Amino acid sequence: MWSTPLIKRLLLILAFFPSLAWGQANYQATSGLIGDADPHADTTMTLPAHLTNDVIYCKAWVRDVDDTASITVATGWAAVTGYPNDRGTSTRTWMWWKRAASASETSPVIDYSGTTADSYYECVSFRGAITTETPHEVLGTPTDGTADPATFTTISSLTANSLIVLALEGEDNNNGPTPGCTTTGTNPAAYTEHYAEITTGTDAMTCWSEAVRTDAGATGTVSLNFDTAVPVGWDGVLMAIKPQPPPTGQVIIITEKENHEIPIWNFAVALDRWLRPRPQTHRA
Repeated sequence: MWSTPLIKRLLLILAFFPSLAWGQANYQATSGLIGDADPHADTTMTLPAHLTNDVIYCKAWVRDVDDTASITVATGWAAVTGYPNDRGTSTRTWMWWKRAASASETSPVIDYSGTTADSYYECVSFRGAITTETPHEVLGTPTDGTADPATFTTISSLTANSLIVLALEGEDNNNGPTPGCTTTGTNPAAYTEHYAEITTGTDAMTCWSEAVRTDAGATGTVSLNFDTAVPVGWDGVLMAIKPQPPPTGQVIIITEKENHEIPIWNFAVALDRWLRPRPQTHRA
């Protein structure tokens, strides 16, 4: 029979260890927005702080459209579908991703075919994404323009607690200081924004926005409002990052010598016995 105190303690375990109940990806860190004024060179990208299985996304762009670019030195990087993307004849943008195999990934080098115009990049890491498949389970079409707000067609996440992410860069630094940008949608309605700008060359800005959609479904049109004015032009893409699946019912007990995996129910029973008040023994 399941005792009420035992059930309460099991719920307490889940409250203190929410990852046992559900998964959710989270924004972790950024490399910062980094630029190289005309003439630009091949770029060794500084990666943001990360741990094993964190997912790293990097966006890079050049203020013309005559370059090709590829990742060298480091392995395991893949292009995000739809990139490179050109905004007319003004800017070409690339985007790559990688699942970290360690907490100290080798810095990748962007090998550009040319040197003219300014170049920029920023990399961002996310934690808690699915580790067995492509993390972005849904990917919108890369979109560019000169309108304010920047608008993106709805996407439909496939998994509860997917992290909806909008990765956008612009061609001026006219929206700082922070917040610099405000992102809204239907579901989720509000996003957390991470704004950066730089004065290198002809200037640049980025706004990474993210929010959890608690159930699977359509985001509705997502709009990013520039707090001052449109930064000349912009490029962005909307995606849903799939979270890790629910746990298999195992709890890892760590001791000084080794780790033990036991079923979560057995763990709750043991904890219940350990926490249960013991009768007092009175000596005559």
